[in-house]
Amino acid sequence: MESQPQNRPGSSESPQKGDVNNGLKRFSTFWMGCILFVAFGLASLVLGIGFNKPAVNNIDKVNAKRRGMIKREVDKAHAGARENALLSFERVGSHFLNTAPAPDEKPEFVLPGSATQKRKASGGSGIVVPADFPKVDPGAPVDVAVMERGKATFAICSACHGLEGEGMYHINKTGPPLANSEWVTGPVANLIAIQFRGLSGPIEVNGEKYTPVAPMAPLPLDNDSIAAVLTYIRNSFGNKASPVTPEQVEAMRGELGKPMLSPADLIPPTVAAGSN
Repeated sequence: MESQPQNRPGSSESPQKGDVNNGLKRFSTFWMGCILFVAFGLASLVLGIGFNKPAVNNIDKVNAKRRGMIKREVDKAHAGARENALLSFERVGSHFLNTAPAPDEKPEFVLPGSATQKRKASGGSGIVVPADFPKVDPGAPVDVAVMERGKATFAICSACHGLEGEGMYHINKTGPPLANSEWVTGPVANLIAIQFRGLSGPIEVNGEKYTPVAPMAPLPLDNDSIAAVLTYIRNSFGNKASPVTPEQVEAMRGELGKPMLSPADLIPPTVAAGSN
Protein backbone atom coordinates (compact mmCIF):
# COMPACT_ATOMS: atom_id res chain seq x y z
CA MET A 1 0.00 0.00 0.00
CA GLU A 2 1.12 3.50 -0.89
CA SER A 3 1.98 5.69 1.98
CA GLN A 4 0.53 9.22 2.18
CA PRO A 5 2.98 12.11 2.03
CA GLN A 6 3.60 13.54 5.35
CA ASN A 7 4.88 16.88 6.36
CA ARG A 8 8.44 16.96 7.25
CA PRO A 9 9.22 17.84 10.75
CA GLY A 10 9.94 21.53 11.17
CA SER A 11 8.14 22.55 7.87
CA SER A 12 5.53 25.31 8.35
CA GLU A 13 4.17 25.38 4.70
CA SER A 14 1.21 23.43 3.65
CA PRO A 15 0.24 22.52 0.03
CA GLN A 16 -2.65 25.00 0.06
CA LYS A 17 -0.39 27.87 1.01
CA GLY A 18 2.06 27.14 -1.86
CA ASP A 19 -0.69 27.24 -4.44
CA VAL A 20 -1.79 30.69 -3.20
CA ASN A 21 1.73 32.07 -3.48
CA ASN A 22 2.09 30.75 -7.04
CA GLY A 23 -1.18 32.45 -8.09
CA LEU A 24 -0.14 35.76 -6.66
CA LYS A 25 3.16 35.58 -8.54
CA ARG A 26 1.41 34.82 -11.78
CA PHE A 27 -1.07 37.66 -11.22
CA SER A 28 1.61 40.21 -10.34
CA THR A 29 3.76 39.09 -13.26
CA PHE A 30 0.85 39.52 -15.68
CA TRP A 31 0.08 43.04 -14.55
CA MET A 32 3.74 43.95 -14.44
CA GLY A 33 4.02 42.83 -18.02
CA CYS A 34 0.99 44.89 -18.99
CA ILE A 35 2.41 47.94 -17.27
CA LEU A 36 5.77 47.49 -18.98
CA PHE A 37 4.08 46.97 -22.32
CA VAL A 38 2.05 50.17 -21.95
CA ALA A 39 5.10 52.09 -20.74
CA PHE A 40 7.17 50.84 -23.66
CA GLY A 41 4.39 51.81 -26.08
CA LEU A 42 4.10 55.31 -24.65
CA ALA A 43 7.88 55.75 -24.77
CA SER A 44 7.97 54.58 -28.37
CA LEU A 45 5.16 56.97 -29.28
CA VAL A 46 6.87 59.94 -27.65
CA LEU A 47 10.28 59.12 -29.11
CA GLY A 48 8.76 58.38 -32.53
CA ILE A 49 7.06 61.77 -32.72
CA GLY A 50 10.31 63.46 -31.76
CA PHE A 51 12.41 61.57 -34.30
CA ASN A 52 9.89 62.08 -37.09
CA LYS A 53 10.19 65.88 -36.95
CA PRO A 54 11.80 67.22 -40.19
CA ALA A 55 15.46 67.91 -39.58
CA VAL A 56 16.61 71.43 -40.38
CA ASN A 57 19.47 71.31 -42.86
CA ASN A 58 21.76 74.24 -42.15
CA ILE A 59 23.33 74.09 -45.64
CA ASP A 60 19.92 74.36 -47.32
CA LYS A 61 19.03 77.23 -45.04
CA VAL A 62 22.23 79.11 -45.93
CA ASN A 63 21.75 78.44 -49.66
CA ALA A 64 18.14 79.63 -49.53
CA LYS A 65 19.29 82.84 -47.88
CA ARG A 66 21.98 83.35 -50.52
CA ARG A 67 19.52 82.71 -53.34
CA GLY A 68 17.17 85.30 -51.90
CA MET A 69 19.98 87.83 -51.60
CA ILE A 70 21.17 87.21 -55.19
CA LYS A 71 17.62 87.56 -56.52
CA ARG A 72 17.20 90.88 -54.76
CA GLU A 73 20.49 92.13 -56.21
CA VAL A 74 19.56 90.98 -59.73
CA ASP A 75 16.13 92.58 -59.48
CA LYS A 76 17.75 95.81 -58.32
CA ALA A 77 20.33 95.75 -61.14
CA HIS A 78 17.66 95.05 -63.76
CA ALA A 79 15.23 97.62 -62.46
CA GLY A 80 13.95 99.60 -65.43
CA ALA A 81 15.77 97.39 -67.97
CA ARG A 82 12.53 96.13 -69.46
CA GLU A 83 11.17 99.65 -69.84
CA ASN A 84 14.44 100.80 -71.46
CA ALA A 85 14.39 97.87 -73.87
CA LEU A 86 10.79 98.58 -74.85
CA LEU A 87 11.66 102.25 -75.37
CA SER A 88 14.62 101.30 -77.60
CA PHE A 89 12.50 98.93 -79.67
CA GLU A 90 9.86 101.63 -79.98
CA ARG A 91 12.40 104.14 -81.27
CA VAL A 92 13.93 101.71 -83.76
CA GLY A 93 10.53 100.54 -84.91
CA SER A 94 9.20 104.06 -85.38
CA HIS A 95 12.35 104.93 -87.34
CA PHE A 96 11.81 102.08 -89.80
CA LEU A 97 8.08 102.75 -90.02
CA ASN A 98 8.77 106.38 -90.90
CA THR A 99 11.43 105.49 -93.47
CA ALA A 100 9.93 104.95 -96.89
CA PRO A 101 11.38 101.91 -98.70
CA ALA A 102 13.13 102.51 -102.00
CA PRO A 103 13.90 100.11 -104.86
CA ASP A 104 17.42 98.78 -105.15
CA GLU A 105 18.55 100.14 -108.49
CA LYS A 106 21.42 97.83 -109.29
CA PRO A 107 23.30 98.81 -112.47
CA GLU A 108 22.79 95.37 -114.04
CA PHE A 109 19.02 95.80 -113.69
CA VAL A 110 18.86 99.24 -115.35
CA LEU A 111 17.61 99.00 -118.94
CA PRO A 112 19.42 101.14 -121.56
CA GLY A 113 17.26 104.03 -122.65
CA SER A 114 14.98 103.77 -119.60
CA ALA A 115 14.06 106.76 -117.45
CA THR A 116 16.30 105.38 -114.69
CA GLN A 117 19.27 105.10 -117.06
CA LYS A 118 18.73 108.63 -118.35
CA ARG A 119 18.41 109.95 -114.84
CA LYS A 120 21.64 108.31 -113.78
CA ALA A 121 23.43 109.43 -116.94
CA SER A 122 22.40 113.05 -116.45
CA GLY A 123 23.63 113.02 -112.85
CA GLY A 124 22.28 115.07 -110.01
CA SER A 125 18.72 113.76 -110.04
CA GLY A 126 19.62 110.83 -107.79
CA ILE A 127 19.26 113.14 -104.79
CA VAL A 128 15.91 114.70 -104.01
CA VAL A 129 16.38 118.17 -102.54
CA PRO A 130 13.17 119.52 -100.97
CA ALA A 131 11.82 122.75 -102.39
CA ASP A 132 11.95 124.32 -98.94
CA PHE A 133 15.56 123.25 -98.29
CA PRO A 134 17.02 125.87 -95.90
CA LYS A 135 19.55 128.27 -97.37
CA VAL A 136 22.60 129.55 -95.50
CA ASP A 137 24.51 132.63 -96.52
CA PRO A 138 27.98 131.68 -97.88
CA GLY A 139 29.50 134.31 -95.61
CA ALA A 140 27.71 133.13 -92.48
CA PRO A 141 30.00 132.92 -89.43
CA VAL A 142 31.14 129.50 -88.23
CA ASP A 143 30.54 128.66 -84.57
CA VAL A 144 33.76 127.62 -82.80
CA ALA A 145 31.88 125.14 -80.59
CA VAL A 146 30.38 123.51 -83.67
CA MET A 147 33.84 123.20 -85.21
CA GLU A 148 35.16 121.53 -82.06
CA ARG A 149 32.31 119.06 -82.03
CA GLY A 150 32.80 118.37 -85.73
CA LYS A 151 36.50 117.78 -85.21
CA ALA A 152 35.76 115.19 -82.54
CA THR A 153 33.28 113.39 -84.83
CA PHE A 154 35.74 113.56 -87.72
CA ALA A 155 37.97 111.12 -85.83
CA ILE A 156 35.75 108.38 -87.29
CA CYS A 157 36.14 109.72 -90.83
CA SER A 158 39.91 110.23 -90.54
CA ALA A 159 40.52 106.49 -90.78
CA CYS A 160 39.84 106.76 -94.52
CA HIS A 161 40.24 110.49 -95.23
CA GLY A 162 43.32 111.18 -93.08
CA LEU A 163 43.72 113.41 -90.05
CA GLU A 164 44.43 116.43 -92.27
CA GLY A 165 41.91 115.53 -94.97
CA GLU A 166 44.73 114.40 -97.25
CA GLY A 167 42.97 111.08 -97.93
CA MET A 168 44.34 107.58 -97.43
CA TYR A 169 44.01 106.46 -101.04
CA HIS A 170 47.76 106.63 -101.61
CA ILE A 171 48.27 104.27 -98.64
CA ASN A 172 45.43 101.77 -98.63
CA LYS A 173 43.20 102.71 -101.58
CA THR A 174 40.39 103.94 -99.33
CA GLY A 175 39.10 107.52 -98.99
CA PRO A 176 39.92 110.28 -101.49
CA PRO A 177 41.18 113.63 -100.17
CA LEU A 178 38.86 116.20 -98.64
CA ALA A 179 41.41 119.03 -98.71
CA ASN A 180 40.64 121.62 -101.41
CA SER A 181 37.90 119.31 -102.72
CA GLU A 182 35.21 120.76 -104.98
CA TRP A 183 32.82 118.12 -103.64
CA VAL A 184 33.31 119.29 -100.04
CA THR A 185 32.72 122.97 -100.81
CA GLY A 186 29.99 122.18 -103.36
CA PRO A 187 26.27 121.61 -102.75
CA VAL A 188 25.51 120.77 -99.12
CA ALA A 189 22.77 118.34 -100.19
CA ASN A 190 25.45 116.03 -101.64
CA LEU A 191 27.32 115.75 -98.34
CA ILE A 192 24.18 115.19 -96.28
CA ALA A 193 22.86 112.55 -98.68
CA ILE A 194 26.20 110.72 -98.60
CA GLN A 195 25.98 110.61 -94.81
CA PHE A 196 22.56 108.93 -95.08
CA ARG A 197 23.13 106.67 -98.10
CA GLY A 198 26.88 106.12 -98.52
CA LEU A 199 28.87 106.44 -101.72
CA SER A 200 30.34 103.85 -104.07
CA GLY A 201 32.30 103.97 -107.29
CA PRO A 202 35.13 105.96 -108.90
CA ILE A 203 35.15 109.68 -108.20
CA GLU A 204 37.23 112.51 -109.58
CA VAL A 205 38.65 115.08 -107.16
CA ASN A 206 40.67 118.04 -108.45
CA GLY A 207 41.16 116.35 -111.79
CA GLU A 208 42.43 113.08 -110.31
CA LYS A 209 40.40 109.88 -110.40
CA TYR A 210 40.03 107.72 -107.30
CA THR A 211 38.58 104.20 -107.14
CA PRO A 212 38.29 103.18 -103.48
CA VAL A 213 38.48 99.45 -102.75
CA ALA A 214 35.37 99.72 -100.55
CA PRO A 215 32.36 102.03 -100.59
CA MET A 216 31.85 104.71 -98.00
CA ALA A 217 29.30 103.37 -95.54
CA PRO A 218 26.44 105.63 -94.45
CA LEU A 219 26.88 107.24 -91.07
CA PRO A 220 23.37 108.17 -89.87
CA LEU A 221 24.18 110.19 -86.77
CA ASP A 222 21.88 112.74 -85.18
CA ASN A 223 21.27 116.02 -86.99
CA ASP A 224 23.60 118.08 -84.79
CA SER A 225 26.52 115.67 -85.20
CA ILE A 226 26.15 115.47 -88.99
CA ALA A 227 25.88 119.25 -89.27
CA ALA A 228 28.95 119.71 -87.06
CA VAL A 229 31.24 117.29 -88.92
CA LEU A 230 30.21 118.65 -92.33
CA THR A 231 30.76 122.22 -91.13
CA TYR A 232 34.19 121.13 -89.91
CA ILE A 233 35.36 119.60 -93.21
CA ARG A 234 33.92 122.53 -95.20
CA ASN A 235 36.05 124.93 -93.17
CA SER A 236 39.24 122.91 -92.66
CA PHE A 237 42.11 121.57 -94.79
CA GLY A 238 42.10 124.69 -96.98
CA ASN A 239 38.34 124.60 -97.57
CA LYS A 240 36.08 127.59 -96.96
CA ALA A 241 32.31 127.31 -97.28
CA SER A 242 29.10 128.04 -95.44
CA PRO A 243 28.31 126.07 -92.29
CA VAL A 244 25.78 123.24 -92.33
CA THR A 245 22.79 123.52 -90.02
CA PRO A 246 20.78 120.79 -88.27
CA GLU A 247 17.71 122.11 -90.09
CA GLN A 248 19.35 121.36 -93.44
CA VAL A 249 20.17 117.83 -92.26
CA GLU A 250 16.59 117.27 -91.11
CA ALA A 251 15.27 118.46 -94.47
CA MET A 252 17.26 115.70 -96.21
CA ARG A 253 16.03 112.88 -93.94
CA GLY A 254 14.04 111.54 -96.88
CA GLU A 255 17.31 110.18 -98.31
CA LEU A 256 17.73 107.81 -95.38
CA GLY A 257 17.11 104.21 -96.38
CA LYS A 258 17.56 104.74 -100.12
CA PRO A 259 20.15 102.76 -102.15
CA MET A 260 23.80 103.71 -101.97
CA LEU A 261 24.80 106.66 -104.12
CA SER A 262 27.25 106.74 -106.99
CA PRO A 263 29.07 109.92 -108.10
CA ALA A 264 26.64 110.12 -111.03
CA ASP A 265 23.78 110.50 -108.55
CA LEU A 266 25.32 113.58 -106.96
CA ILE A 267 24.59 117.19 -107.84
CA PRO A 268 27.53 118.32 -110.00
CA PRO A 269 30.04 120.39 -107.99
CA THR A 270 30.21 122.93 -110.79
CA VAL A 271 27.84 125.09 -108.76
CA ALA A 272 29.68 128.01 -107.19
CA ALA A 273 31.90 126.89 -104.32
CA GLY A 274 30.45 127.33 -100.88
CA SER A 275 26.84 127.17 -102.08
CA ASN A 276 23.98 125.32 -100.49
